[in-house]
Amino acid sequence: MAPFQETVKGDTQSRRLAAILAADIAGYSALVSKDEVRTVRDLKGHQAVILPMIGQFGGRIIDTAGDGILAEFASVVSAVKCALAVQQTMAERNSAIEQSRHMQFRIGVNVGDVIYDEARIYGDGVNVAARLEGIAKPGGICLSEDAYRQVRGKLDIPILDAGEQHLKNIPNPVRAYRIEASASASGAVPPQAERRWRMLRALAGAATTVVILALVAWLALFRYPPDRSQTAAPSKPIAVSGMPMISVLPFANQTGDDAQDYFADGVTEEVINALGRFNTLRVIGRNAVLRYKKQPPTQEEISSELGANYLVAGSVRRSGQRVRIAAQLTESRAGIVVWSDRFDGELADIFEFQDNIARRIAGTLAASITLVEGRRSLDQPKPNPNAFDLVLRARALGHWSTRTANRRFRELIAEAIELDPNYATAHALLAEALYSQAILGWTEFTDRELSRGGDEARKAIALAPDEPDGYRALGRILLARAEYEQAQNALKRAIEINPSDANALALSGSVQSFSGEIAGAIDSLELALKLDPLLEPNYVFDLALSYFLARRPEDALRIAERGLARFPNFYMFNAPAAAAAAQLGQKERASGYVEALHRGLPVLDLGAVGSRFRNPAHRAYLTEGLKAAGL
Repeated sequence: MAPFQETVKGDTQSRRLAAILAADIAGYSALVSKDEVRTVRDLKGHQAVILPMIGQFGGRIIDTAGDGILAEFASVVSAVKCALAVQQTMAERNSAIEQSRHMQFRIGVNVGDVIYDEARIYGDGVNVAARLEGIAKPGGICLSEDAYRQVRGKLDIPILDAGEQHLKNIPNPVRAYRIEASASASGAVPPQAERRWRMLRALAGAATTVVILALVAWLALFRYPPDRSQTAAPSKPIAVSGMPMISVLPFANQTGDDAQDYFADGVTEEVINALGRFNTLRVIGRNAVLRYKKQPPTQEEISSELGANYLVAGSVRRSGQRVRIAAQLTESRAGIVVWSDRFDGELADIFEFQDNIARRIAGTLAASITLVEGRRSLDQPKPNPNAFDLVLRARALGHWSTRTANRRFRELIAEAIELDPNYATAHALLAEALYSQAILGWTEFTDRELSRGGDEARKAIALAPDEPDGYRALGRILLARAEYEQAQNALKRAIEINPSDANALALSGSVQSFSGEIAGAIDSLELALKLDPLLEPNYVFDLALSYFLARRPEDALRIAERGLARFPNFYMFNAPAAAAAAQLGQKERASGYVEALHRGLPVLDLGAVGSRFRNPAHRAYLTEGLKAAGL
């Protein structure tokens, strides 16, 4: 990992003495090369547990680039205690998984004079910490001599003198001291830290919902005083993965004018997108909650259909250019309100409202907003309010339902771009509309419109390189043109920015299935459909085919049957269902799917099924399966 380094011109900024902790995962690139999807998923799970420890030891996270962490502490002792807690927690987490998937931090700690602002710190003190991290052993900690002097005699662990070290790009040698992996993972901490250590040990189990709920209860008690007038029975844990799952219900339109529904829907989607930027949360997609616009979900629906630990509900009231947005976060099972607030301002302030709502919710779940890394940059230019309103109107209309709707969508977006040529989201949406126009046969010039769409997507990326919309639109268009590697690169970037972007995840899964990365395709498509169960049927179809190619016919049949139940007119689901049933020796069942396929699609070119698979072996295996079923 490259060291965290910034170049600062002049010396007019504020300075202070700080303890700096730099950490990264040893051998992370090798893990990625073996299994990229799982490695990224595992890393995010570890981060969800590790990052809160920084705040618990009084630190401030400065950066979380890739697999690294850069944090600042007022005390060297606190920084080293935090490093020990991190290594102990990682040792415990690694003990529960196979050795080949172990992730071990290397940590460097230095104390020095730094230049700082509200968000960053700079200077040689930072660079030395990063270089010490580079020479630390996996699972170990490396201290500078200045840091060692501050902790000597205060920690009951062995610290070894490693002698003078010549660190890259550091002009003078630095004497280093090592805390070996065995000592780091031993849990040896001084008695005065025992109470705090117990809390961190509890946080280390945050992959279970029980501890997530305990964390929220702790936050509600100490950060947001509870309403003593309300009582509720303890909530039953919900079975989810390591990250809290959040569902944002459609915000209610309280203007008294149904014509303003589009505005409330747009605010809902913007809050979903803003929350999706936090890598410590998972956010259920907009399509999955639209059915609850008029009728809130029941407890059974929350559990069985949404699978959400937490619900965000809100309302929007608009009068001219004035906007009021109210929002609250509720623990779904017990109905306990964890956080609520109201925001008033001008329409031009709506983007700040959305950021505030997202950060307050994420902060409530992660103990400190500085712990989350995926937030929208507040210094990005905000679009023209009237252009934003046109975008909301276009989104409410949609660009894929009819040719007329697509044309009107493009007209509204063109007006928005005319008002604000630098509105990146508008360019990305125009790219999506041009894609729909080309793919759905609403133009005689398919290649030309796809090319125009690619140009608009690239404009969006150039205008807002840290927003996912342009990358997602470009990935979709490149996929349509069978440019798989370029499509995957664009979609990877969209997912890095918003890990809860169900459409980008689904598109990435399709690209992976076509290019031969079957295991990755299954992971991406499963997660996408969990976040948004109402995605287009072609993604469910791609998942069924991927399971079949993975030699998992039971799962392929299960997914294909799920697709048929949800999309009965998407007859192609019968193809993988028939092939999977034949593989399982269920000949009569396979024949039934073949008959249904012929009824629904009497003219069918089976040669086209699987024609986009890059690996000839995958095409051959699918063809054999279809033949075995009688197709």
